[in-house]
Amino acid sequence: MLIDWPDKNLPLGLLNAGFEVFSYSPDKYSKAACDGDTVVFEKVEGKPDAVDIVNVFRPESELEGIIARHVLPLGAKIVWLHPPVTNQNAKELESLYHINIIQGDNILYVAATL
Repeated sequence: MLIDWPDKNLPLGLLNAGFEVFSYSPDKYSKAACDGDTVVFEKVEGKPDAVDIVNVFRPESELEGIIARHVLPLGAKIVWLHPPVTNQNAKELESLYHINIIQGDNILYVAATL
C-alpha cells in the first residue's frame, strides 16, 4: 500500500512488477490499475483485506500516526520508507510495534529484481 509517492513511476512500476497496489488518500482507500502508461485509482469500499508492505513517502513526523492508522489495522509487517524519507527512531518503532522498517532503498529497484 502506498501512503503518498513521488511520481506515477512508483505505482506504475510496482504494478508492472506484478504487485497488487493500494493507496490511501484522505478518508479513502483505492486500488491502482494500469491504463497504458497511466495509473488509475478505483475507490475500494472499506479497507483492503490484507496488506504486506506499506510504502511511505511522508515526513518523518507522520510515521507513528501512519503505523497506528494503517500499518497495524491492515496487518502489514513491513514499513518501507521511500527515499529520501528516513526515521531516526526506526529501531524503537520496530520494537514497539513488532514490525520491520526498511529505509534507504527504493522499493522500485528491489521489485525490479524479483
